[in-house]
Amino acid sequence: MQLEDYFIFLAPDDIRLKNTRIGIETILYDYIYRSRTAEEIAKTYSSLSLEQVYATILYYLHNKEAIDISLTG
Repeated sequence: MQLEDYFIFLAPDDIRLKNTRIGIETILYDYIYRSRTAEEIAKTYSSLSLEQVYATILYYLHNKEAIDISLTG
């Protein structure tokens, strides 16, 4: 499985986790600005698996510059 397989790319600034209505910005806000761990985030959003949360964080780390621009833009 490729990392991108976890997501649906609706637009450059609208990326959602497959089979959910949750955008990556929701997870990343908790991760970046609230300093929450992947485990804490997964417990908060019961529709997400821990694997999906880690995939989102890893996707962010691989694409940090572009995602930072879309989060602050």
